[in-house]
Amino acid sequence: MSNRDLVKVRFPWVAYISQPIGHPTATLVINPLKFKKLYTIWTLENCLRQDSTVRNSAK
Repeated sequence: MSNRDLVKVRFPWVAYISQPIGHPTATLVINPLKFKKLYTIWTLENCLRQDSTVRNSAK
C-alpha cells in the first residue's frame, strides 16, 4: 500500500467540542484519540443504519 492509497481523515473538532457535558445518558470523552476512534465507529454505524433503511424501503 502506497502513501497515495491512504486517506487522511481530519479530526472532527466540531463534534469533539460540542459534546454534551453533564447529560445523564451521554458519555463525555476527554481523550481526543479515543474520541476520534469512537466517532468513526458512530459514523459507520449511522451509514449502515441508513443503508439498511433504504434497502428495506426499496423492497
